[in-house]
Order: sequence, then C-alpha cells, then structure tokens
Amino acid sequence: MSAEIVSNGPAAGNTAVRSEDKAVQSPAKPAKPRMLEQDIAKGIAMILVIALHTLTLDKGIYYILGGLFGFIMPFYFFMAGYNHRPYRHTYKEIILKRIKQIGIPFFTYSLSITAISGAYYMIAKGYTFQKVLNSYLTLLLTRSFAAKLGVSQTTGPYNCIMVGWFIIMLFMASLIFYAVVDFALSKPGRFISVFTALMITTMVFAHFDIILPLHVCEAPAVAAIMLMGALFGQKELLSPKLKLWIIIVNSIVAYGLFILLASMFKDAGFISGGNMWNKSLKEWTVVLSAVYSIIGTYSFVHACRCLIKTGFVCKALVWCGNNSLRLLFIHGVVQLFVCAILGLEPFRMSYRTQANDFRTFYVLAIEIAVSVLVILAIGFLKKLIMKKLHMPRKKKA
Repeated sequence: MSAEIVSNGPAAGNTAVRSEDKAVQSPAKPAKPRMLEQDIAKGIAMILVIALHTLTLDKGIYYILGGLFGFIMPFYFFMAGYNHRPYRHTYKEIILKRIKQIGIPFFTYSLSITAISGAYYMIAKGYTFQKVLNSYLTLLLTRSFAAKLGVSQTTGPYNCIMVGWFIIMLFMASLIFYAVVDFALSKPGRFISVFTALMITTMVFAHFDIILPLHVCEAPAVAAIMLMGALFGQKELLSPKLKLWIIIVNSIVAYGLFILLASMFKDAGFISGGNMWNKSLKEWTVVLSAVYSIIGTYSFVHACRCLIKTGFVCKALVWCGNNSLRLLFIHGVVQLFVCAILGLEPFRMSYRTQANDFRTFYVLAIEIAVSVLVILAIGFLKKLIMKKLHMPRKKKA
C-alpha cells in the first residue's frame, strides 16, 4: 500500500455522466510515467514541515521562512489533483482506494500514536484518560469546533497527532473533487463554473465565520485547489515539454509574485494548522491560498528538476516524498521521546518566541534520523510478517 499522502496515481471520478456528456468523453489514456521531480518536491516539502514543527526561532525568522516556503500546504493539495487521469475508475472505486491509501493509515497511526504518547503523559505528567481522549477528539473535530463543545485539548498527546488535520482535510476534499473533476475538465465553461462555486462556498463559510467538524467548511476550497492541479496535469504544465527558457522565465515570475504576496500578507494563505482563513483577510485568505498553490507549485516543481541527477540526494528526497504520510505522523511522537531523553520539552510550532534556541537543530537532526529508522523497521517487520503468513506449510510425511 502506498504511503504517499497526495499521490493519487491514475485515478478518476464517476463515469456515470449524463448522456449529453458522452460526446465529450474520451477513452482513458495510458498512464504517463510519473515525474521524479514531484516526488523530490514532496520530500523537500515534508522536511520543511518537520523543521517548522521542531525549530524554535525568533518570530521574525519564521516570517521570512513563511515568505519563502509558505506555499507548502497548498502545494500538497495542488499535487493531489495533478496526477488525476479521467475515466479510469468509478467514483465508488476511487473513494475506496483513497480510504485504503490514506483513511486506514490515518486511523492506524493516529490511534497508535495517541495511545503511546497518552501513556507517556499519563505516567510522566499525570494526565487523565479524559485529557488523552479529548486530544484525539480535538483532532477529529478540529480545534475550533472542539472548543465550542468544551472538549478542546491542545497540549500533551495532541501535539503528537495535530498534523492529522491535513489528512482529514485532504480526504474530505477528495469526496468533492472526485465527484466533479471529470465533469469540470470536460469543457472550459464547466471548469470555471465548478471552480468558482467551490471557492465561493468556502468563502461564504469564512465570511460568516461558520465552524463545522472534519474541516467540512474548508473542503470545497481545497477541492478547488485540487481541481486546478488536475487542469495543470491535463495540460502537462509542470512537465519539461516547454522550452527551457520559457520555464525559467515563468518560474522566476511565479516565485517573485509569491514572494511579493507573502511579504504583503505575512502568514495569510498558508493553511497552517488547518486554518484556511484569518481575522484580517477573512474570506479573501481562501483566494490567496489558491493563488499560492498555483504560483508556488509551478516554480517549486520546476526548480526541483535540477536535483534529479544528484544521485543519493535525489534518492533520499524521493524516499521522503514516497513516505510522506509516515514521516508526517511519526516525527511528532519521535520528537516527544527524543526531547524526553535529552531533558527538553517538545518544541511544537514555537514561532512566537523572541529568541532562537539552536538546540532544536540537534533535535531536528535526531528526529529525522530516528523517524527514518522507525519507518524502515516497520517496513521490515511488515514484510517479515507477510512472508510468514504466506509461507507454504510443509506437508506431513
């Protein structure tokens, strides 16, 4: 089972379209070779995510990092739609596939990590079982909605699983995306209508500050970002088929525009922590996230093409990209125990400090190394168990 959090492979939505749409349908095209640069980009992006969850730096530095890499989360959603291939599976088939790809791993890892970290906090910090349970409910319900219900718990075990918001948002958006993507891509007018409707839906939620569990309010806009990714995939706009000088000029202009917007609006549009809109820009933050997903992804993926022939570095980054889901979940609990052994408190998103704590760089290096070893160990044990289960029994003499 693939552990990629945003790789859909050759997948599509519902083929049961209306009779008048059959004229615009075309036979499913053979799956195209996967671009190596997108896996490199995912690997780099995941390392940056882990770094931002670990390092304690002056808030001014965080603003600079945001101004350079604030498109990371919109990038992941954009690439979730990029690999879409029309009319290859029914809606039911692809949703079942997504449940297998991200749904089952989500519950497996989140429940396991909650149990492990919860046991630590109950023994070492005196947490009650109810506080541990509330941590998990806060993840599922979202922090804002959990606070409304009075069950919010944003410390302790929650810090080890809070990254799960991304998986929930991605899955909820996928339910919408695969229901409309083939219809939207069939004609330009349909794409514009569907994309606009999805964006406006989330913008209305943001304008009236409506909060619902499971990131239901954010899902339409995320689906719109995925839809834009699917359009780019259909037109192969991230492939190197254009002339090199055109790609370079476009990438420089795109990234320059991102830097300009990021410097103007600071932390808006980054979809950090599952928050798709902020108090200052409100519903227009949703539009900014969509813009970041386009200009940030375009320049980022094309730049990563320069790393294809770097040997071990390329292989390591591709491995990180292909193991994004595991890294995303495991690094939190690994950080907890690394800090416990070193006698430090976990460093979770400490971007409001006025000083730098350079010890967190050591924690980051150990955290990544241990997370990789844990993933490799889990993979080895899984293969060993599967081998034992499928080993033919010896016949009795």
